[in-house]
Amino acid sequence: MSTMTSVISKIAAASMLMLSAFSVANADERWFQVEIVLFKNPALETDNPEIWPTFAKVEHPASFIELSGLNNAESNSVSNGQISTSNDSSATSTLVPFKVLGEQEYKLTNQVAALTRGTRYELLYHQVWNQPVPSRSDVIPIKIEGGQKFGRQYELQGYISLYVERYLHLSTDLHLIEYQISNDPFSVIEDKGFQFNASNLQNDFDQSSLLMNDASPFSNQINQQTNEFYISVKDAQLKERRRMRSREIHYLDNPEFGMLVLITPL
Repeated sequence: MSTMTSVISKIAAASMLMLSAFSVANADERWFQVEIVLFKNPALETDNPEIWPTFAKVEHPASFIELSGLNNAESNSVSNGQISTSNDSSATSTLVPFKVLGEQEYKLTNQVAALTRGTRYELLYHQVWNQPVPSRSDVIPIKIEGGQKFGRQYELQGYISLYVERYLHLSTDLHLIEYQISNDPFSVIEDKGFQFNASNLQNDFDQSSLLMNDASPFSNQINQQTNEFYISVKDAQLKERRRMRSREIHYLDNPEFGMLVLITPL
């Protein structure tokens, strides 16, 4: 009888271990709906103690995820205060990962309406998608682009990462970049002894990036009609790691721009 009891106990213990392993594996594959809103804060009426770098320095990961279903032409650009999005909502029923959903899936509509009711805030980005959430060691960053476009560069660019490390966490590395249009790409350098003629640079650089590698996903571009260069003169960065609670609206910001995040279990 004791032998039978021992066997049953071992089987029960093994079953518990298998159930535990199955639960952990499924936890790594849990699906969530992610909604992100990014907006530019009002200009400060007093001097801002924060000093931002002049030139944009966006760190690009070796691999990243691009959301699918975005309109190819100015996918996240602002037009009359509205973000252009895909109206394809098939991802809701089929759980296609990282495919943008239509406006009917928005849950932050009231918050966006409140932000854009006046002229104080400027909407930069609003998208929603479904995705599985991996562990921190397996996460691949998601590329974010929004706001106005200068050549091939967006004023809002960077990456976010959503992962599980016991709890849900969101990591952001986003940049709001202010550009200056100039015929002389070195005009922003305050060195009177350094003179350069922009017209002589076009052949040397083959009308490609002067300040960033042309192979970069956010490379600069000369306007070939006017020979104008887009030069970053301020780079405000939102780099933060925050624990997330599902079904709660989270707010992240710096003096230049803010972010609303809502993560809903599916």
